[in-house]
Amino acid sequence: MGGVRRATWRQFIPFLGLNVLVSTLTVLLVLAIWGRGPKLPTLPPTPTFDVSARLASAIPTATATLPPSPTPVTYTVRQGDTLGGIAQELDISMESLMAANGLANPDALAVGQVLVIPELEESATAVPESEGADASPTAEGSPQVVIRGAYERGDLQTEFVYLENLGGVASMLGWTLDDGEGNVFSFPSFTLYNGGGVNVYTRAGTNSVINLYWGFDQPLWTPGKLITLRDAQGGSHSQFQVPSG
Repeated sequence: MGGVRRATWRQFIPFLGLNVLVSTLTVLLVLAIWGRGPKLPTLPPTPTFDVSARLASAIPTATATLPPSPTPVTYTVRQGDTLGGIAQELDISMESLMAANGLANPDALAVGQVLVIPELEESATAVPESEGADASPTAEGSPQVVIRGAYERGDLQTEFVYLENLGGVASMLGWTLDDGEGNVFSFPSFTLYNGGGVNVYTRAGTNSVINLYWGFDQPLWTPGKLITLRDAQGGSHSQFQVPSG
């Protein structure tokens, strides 16, 4: 029998080379076709941020809040106005109105002058304790006229005693004011309402609604002198001792 001739590996080299060539061409063809197709959009880079910084910016910054400054209440003086009339109209004491505006003479008003109107709380404390006696308010039904003080002492042209009614309506006819040395001032017929006040000047002058004149030609209110206000029945209603200085 004739023998079968076995193939050697050298005989397969051409086939292997051909297979490698075909595979390479196929890959190159696929890549060429793929490169001509539509390109996919390039996604932008994902933004990054500092989380702690973002949280800190979201927290409001605390700022100091100042309370609004209170707007003062003012009154412009008109023709014919008097300090007592203004005080009565605004339901405050004339003494507190004078203190709030630094006025020593209640008659020294000018048309167009702007007055600062004190608050009610300030009105209650405008007069120092040493300048007023018997200053505690009483029942509305009974009059309580008190001597608030003697001002501009030693100057005849400006010296006066200020009285204020802290209680009910007071009919002042028959009331008197004396200096403890026999000098007596008798009040004319007029009505002093709750919160109202009146000035009693030492010098001579013409009486008005808020200003009365004693008629002396020299000052009265020396340090230590005791001023007494008496009602129509002669009873002592209020006293005030002139302080030194």
